[in-house]
Amino acid sequence: MNIKFNIKGVIYGVIILFMIIGGFIFIPKMFMGKAQPIDYTMIERDAIPEKILAMMDKYVDQERALVVKLDNKIYVVVTKGQDSEHGIQIDKITTSIEDDKQVMNVVATYKNKEESHPYIVAETNLNELPDRIELETSVEGK
Repeated sequence: MNIKFNIKGVIYGVIILFMIIGGFIFIPKMFMGKAQPIDYTMIERDAIPEKILAMMDKYVDQERALVVKLDNKIYVVVTKGQDSEHGIQIDKITTSIEDDKQVMNVVATYKNKEESHPYIVAETNLNELPDRIELETSVEGK
């Protein structure tokens, strides 16, 4: 039995196979965000620092996410605004780099008033303040 191999065809086939596998590995990484999750701890109402409580009167009527640095700790404060039917809960906090600036993204959900609070304070594991903060909200059940 005489079997002949087309060596050019085998080389081209291997190259195409590597390109296809490489495409499945590298192309999704180009389009996916490079967001890093941030560890955070929710602060109980009686443990919120006085300086944060003092500034809350100014922001409690606005839907905002704020970052505060006190005593070398970074806190994230999320307020629900004038929505009297819902409270708010933080789902996740991530950071990413956009245009050489660190951007913090806070994802929060409006929940039933009985299950959540009008504002939330969370202590993070960050060492520096981000350059920008963005708030994404959604209503539970929608």
